Amino acid sequence: MASAPAAVPEITVTEGPLPPLPDAPPLDAGPLIRIEADRSIRLTGPIGGACHLDAAARHAVIDTTGAADPAAARLLLAEDMLPGLACHIHGLLPVSGTAVVVGGRAVLITGVSGSGKSLLAAELLARGHHLLADGIVVLSGLPGPALILPGPAGLTLHADASARSADRLDGPPPQRRRAGVPRLRHLPTAQHTTPLPVTAVFHLWQTIGGSDLEVLPARGLEGFQTMEGNVRQLHEGRILRGPRPIFAGVAALLGHVPLIRLRHRRDWQAPARLADHIEAMS
Repeated sequence: MASAPAAVPEITVTEGPLPPLPDAPPLDAGPLIRIEADRSIRLTGPIGGACHLDAAARHAVIDTTGAADPAAARLLLAEDMLPGLACHIHGLLPVSGTAVVVGGRAVLITGVSGSGKSLLAAELLARGHHLLADGIVVLSGLPGPALILPGPAGLTLHADASARSADRLDGPPPQRRRAGVPRLRHLPTAQHTTPLPVTAVFHLWQTIGGSDLEVLPARGLEGFQTMEGNVRQLHEGRILRGPRPIFAGVAALLGHVPLIRLRHRRDWQAPARLADHIEAMS
């Protein structure tokens, strides 16, 4: 059995014109992705721009000519779409979320954009826990016990939601933009640098009213439906690896790891409440 990779695959990205389309028909194609006979990939960005990824998923060329916002198109391709495709090519499962080491155990935090993932992670880091990965969390070892691979150092926060946590994290906060949304990247107090098995998945749901915190364990199909939206580039993964490996990977993750939905009231105390619960369970 091949050993699990120890790090997230790196892609060298350059800018320039893409190679011309070959005369041979593609092996497969979808709305945004085209797989050529030599296994190279051409990807079209949903807001403009395109890129070419070599068959080994190590080198990419991006061309944003004609995009209404070239900087936003470049970030979307290079930071959101290319890493997910590279993971699928290398047999890894990319998940949108944040992984934190709490009490020596890796927990995966997922949820839709704006559900509070980054603020919860910042609260946990401020309490002395370690960041493992943020943004794209890469899982290896499937369909056995899933390992989370360490990601690049740094926790990304929305600019309008980071004021409460900024003074509790070390490092300067240079401003960055992803698809036109202001964000801040802070260097956390500690970064874990070795793979760890994921021991629990906490999926965040926000509500305006209701209870402060509802804990709702999820299993089987319900658990899969909860996680499906967080599997990065699931559509492209179906094309690259077929439906069975992708769905088998997600089912394996949900079969081995407890998945807990945390439905929480949206207020300034929410990160502390959620962190208390995760610490107690870990």
